[in-house]
Amino acid sequence: MVLAVLVVLGAAGGAWLIHSKGPASGIWWPTPSPQSYGMRVLDLMDSGIHATGQEWARARADAAERIKGAATHDEVDAILTDALAVAGGKHSFILGADEARDLVDSYIAPTSSLDGCVLTVTVPEFAGTAEQGREYATALADALGTEGVCGVVVDLRDNGGGDMGPMLAGLSPLLPDGTVTSFVIQGSTSDVTLKDGAISGGGTPTSVGARGKLDVPVAVLTSATTASSGEQTLLAFRGLGNARVFGAPTRGYASVNQEFPLYTGRTMVLTTGTSQARTGERFGEEPIAPDVETSPEEAPAAAAEWIASQS
Repeated sequence: MVLAVLVVLGAAGGAWLIHSKGPASGIWWPTPSPQSYGMRVLDLMDSGIHATGQEWARARADAAERIKGAATHDEVDAILTDALAVAGGKHSFILGADEARDLVDSYIAPTSSLDGCVLTVTVPEFAGTAEQGREYATALADALGTEGVCGVVVDLRDNGGGDMGPMLAGLSPLLPDGTVTSFVIQGSTSDVTLKDGAISGGGTPTSVGARGKLDVPVAVLTSATTASSGEQTLLAFRGLGNARVFGAPTRGYASVNQEFPLYTGRTMVLTTGTSQARTGERFGEEPIAPDVETSPEEAPAAAAEWIASQS
C-alpha cells in the first residue's frame, strides 16, 4: 500500500501548493471568502515596485482593515484599487473582463507606405489574441521585406502599449539578434531576446521566422501617446548606430508589468520592475526623450531629412 500512501501525500502537497501559490497563477481553490481573497491579493502586491516603506505599510494596513467589512469579492476589488496605486504606481491597474474583450475587438493591423525608397511602417498598440499577434507581426515583417528600401521610418506615435512580443518580432529585420532589452525586477535581470525572427522573454513569444536583416538608417517617431510596450519597442532601437528618434518625449510608462488573474474575472496589472536598454540605461516612470525633439506632426519631415542625409 505504499503507492496509496504516496498518492495521498502527493495530493495533500498539491492541495497546499494550489492554496498557497495558486493565486499568483490565477488558481483560486478552494473558493476564498472576500476577506481571504483580499488578503491574498495584498500579498501579491508586496512584489510591487513601490511596495516598500511607510507609505505602503499604511496603504496596506488601511486596505486590510477595510477588507474586513467587505461583503462581496467585487467590493474587495474596489478597495484593492487604492492599495494598487501605491504598491505599483501609475502603470498599475485592474482590468475588467469586458475591457479586455474590447481590446481584442479593437485590433488595428500595422500599415506601411513607400515614398521613393523610404519605407514607413506604422506600429499601433496591440492587445489582441495570439492569432492576431502572429498576423500583426507578419504584416510588419513582410512590409520590411520590400525590395529596394534605403531607409525605414518606424512610427510609434500612436502606440499606447499592449503586447510587445508581436511588435518586436515584426520589426526583427531591423534589430540584431541577441538581447533586445532587459527587465530589472527586485535586483534580478531577465533578457528579452531575438533569434531568427523569434522574440522571447517579453510579451507573448512570437515568431515571423528567420528574415534577412535590413542595414539601412532607421528613424523612430514618438509622441506623448507612446507608452508601455510602445516604449519597450522604442528601447529596442536604443544604442543602435543606424537609428535615431524624432518627435516628442514619450508618456513615461517604460516600467515592467506582471499580470495576475483575479477571482472576480478581472486582471491585476502590477508594476514590478524597470527596463534596461542595451546601453545599460534604465527606464521606468519618466518620459523618454527623443534624439531630435519636434512636434509629433513635424517628426516625419525631420526623419525624412535625416534619412536623406545618410545616403
